[in-house]
Amino acid sequence: MPATNRLLGIDFAYVFSILGIIIYSYSFTIGGHVLSGLSHYSYYLFLDVFPAVFFFLNGLTVTLTMRDRRVSSRKLLSYMGKRGSVLFLIGLATCAIWPMNIFIPCGIMYVCAPYMAQWNTQILRVLIVILLILSISLLYLDVPTYVEYNMLTLQGGGFIDLGGFIFFNGYFSILPWFIFFIAGLLHGRVDLRPRGWLPPSSLLGLVLIGLTYFAHVYSKKLDVDGETFQKIGPFLVNTKTYLPAFVCFAIGSCIVGINFFIFIFRKFQSRKILRIVQTLAAMKYSIIFFHILIGIITLSASNEQFFSKRIVIIVYVIFATWAATWLTLMWRKKVNELGPMEWLIKRISGSSKR
Repeated sequence: MPATNRLLGIDFAYVFSILGIIIYSYSFTIGGHVLSGLSHYSYYLFLDVFPAVFFFLNGLTVTLTMRDRRVSSRKLLSYMGKRGSVLFLIGLATCAIWPMNIFIPCGIMYVCAPYMAQWNTQILRVLIVILLILSISLLYLDVPTYVEYNMLTLQGGGFIDLGGFIFFNGYFSILPWFIFFIAGLLHGRVDLRPRGWLPPSSLLGLVLIGLTYFAHVYSKKLDVDGETFQKIGPFLVNTKTYLPAFVCFAIGSCIVGINFFIFIFRKFQSRKILRIVQTLAAMKYSIIFFHILIGIITLSASNEQFFSKRIVIIVYVIFATWAATWLTLMWRKKVNELGPMEWLIKRISGSSKR
C-alpha cells in the first residue's frame, strides 16, 4: 500500500497495536500459569484492545487495497490467498509451542478477505451479529475444549481438538476475533480523512463505547456466574467484561483511536521517526515472528519458577519486546529490506505489495 500522508496514522496505529500485542503476549505466556486467566467467557477491557485494533487494521487495509485500481482484482485475490496460506501454515507449525499465536486467524482472514470485501455493507453488519451470537452460543455447547499447554506439548485428542483450538478454543481463535476484522472492512468504506477531532464516525465509536456498560449489565443478568466477572485487583487494566460488552468497547475504541491517529499524524514531519514507524508497520508479521521465536527460545531454556516473581516478568517483557523490534530493524539494515515473513510471502505470491 502506498505510504501517503493519509495513511501515516494507520502505520502509527499498527505499531501501537503490535507492541501492545507483544507485551501482552509475553506477559501472559512466559511463566505459563497466567494463561488460565484467558478465556472466551470474559475479556480484559483494555488489554484485549491491542489485538482487536490489529485485526481491525487488517480489515481496514484490505478495503483500501481493494480500492486501488492499479491492481487487478484477480491478482489481488491470488496474492491475499497465498499470503493467508503462508501465515496460516506458519501459525500451525508453532501453535503447539506458542499459545497466543496470531498467525492462524490472520491467515484465515486473508484467505476470506478478498471475497468478503466485495459483499454488501448490510450483509457484513449482519455477519458481525451472527458471529457474535455464534461465539456466545458455543460457550454453552459441547465444543472440544481439551487442548491444554504443557510447556512444549499441545495436549489434545486429534483433529477435532485442533479444529476446536483454531475456531474457538485458542486465544486468537477465529470466531470472536473475526468480528473486528469485518468491522475494519466496513470502516474502510467511510471517509478516512477526518476533519477535526470528532468526525461523524468517531461519534458512532463513542456511542458504542457508551453501550459497553449496558451490554455488560444485560449480559451479567443472563449469566448465573456473572459475579465472577468483576474488576480483578486495584487496576483499571484488570477489568474484565463479557464478550458483547467487549465487542462494543473494542470496535468503538478502534474507530475513535484510528481516526485520532490519522488526524494527529497527517502532517508529521520527523523523518527519522517516520522511517522507523513505516519500517515496523511494513514488517509487522516479521516483528511477530521474531517475538514468537524469542518466546519459544525462552520457554525451551527456562521454567515457570524462574518467572514466578512479577519483577522478573516485567524486566523480561521489556527486554524481549525491545529485542523483537531491534531484530526487525537490524534485519532490514543488514539482510534485506523485506522482513523474513514478508520475503517468504513475496516469494510464494510473486508480489511485493504489503
